[in-house]
Amino acid sequence: MTESAEPSFPDEQLSTLFALAGLALDETRLASKQELYSRTLALVHRTSGAHLGETIPASSFNASWT
Repeated sequence: MTESAEPSFPDEQLSTLFALAGLALDETRLASKQELYSRTLALVHRTSGAHLGETIPASSFNASWT
């Protein structure tokens, strides 16, 4: 994915995300760190869409109790 395709998170969206996470964030701190927060969330967004396929169990499981 290219840099230009990364999502952008405006201040109001970042405020909402932090509020939903229960994190109190001062408006001045949000304004001063907006680019960092936006890039971090874009990275999380980019990696969360990775399709891993099916995971093969490490060991077999037998559900019988006998």
